Amino acid sequence: MEPIGTRISRPASSRRRADTDAVQARRQAILAAAGEAFLTKGYAETTTLEIAGLANTSKRALYQHFADKRDILNHLVRERSGEMAAPIEMAEPRSKAAFFEAIAAFGAAFLVRLVDPTTIALYRLAIAEPGPSSDLGQALEASGHAPVRQSLRRFLEHGAARGWLGGSDLDSALEAYFDLLIGSVTMGQLLRTEPLPGQDALRRRAERAAAALRRLAMSF
Repeated sequence: MEPIGTRISRPASSRRRADTDAVQARRQAILAAAGEAFLTKGYAETTTLEIAGLANTSKRALYQHFADKRDILNHLVRERSGEMAAPIEMAEPRSKAAFFEAIAAFGAAFLVRLVDPTTIALYRLAIAEPGPSSDLGQALEASGHAPVRQSLRRFLEHGAARGWLGGSDLDSALEAYFDLLIGSVTMGQLLRTEPLPGQDALRRRAERAAAALRRLAMSF
């Protein structure tokens, strides 16, 4: 029995796990605060001091996680693109049917995140950002569009290597696939001319695009 008043210390592994959880929680709080600030004030007008305040942390702690405001933005966009690509990043298809099912699942996840109001708001901010170049626009391309397309390109190579995807010009097939998948969906949301599509409608659109890719790849 421990003498009264004796402090029972936690195992070192438990302390490390708690410290890791605290660090991760602070990082996520900073990202959430940054997203809120960017959407409320605009990217250009938001400062790291304001982000730290919204996250209930210090500016010094913020810089322990991120190099600068652009780095925070890149991480925000990268997280979103990771969610879009998750169905194919995690997939290990063992058949042609499973391969195209994974592409359909990818398309549905991609569209759900694409038409999310916060995603559309980021696009509007990038369009409205003054100056010859846009940090926000560049981040959306470099940390958002490009990684998602690269993930799908690798997945298509995987399918082609196993004979599940015909044709030799995967880049043209990829471009045609995204044209079919997205269509006017983004523009309709940006201009507020179309209602927000439901998940069932987005899933059906993704299934049609996957079926079309199966046919398109044979013609390239």
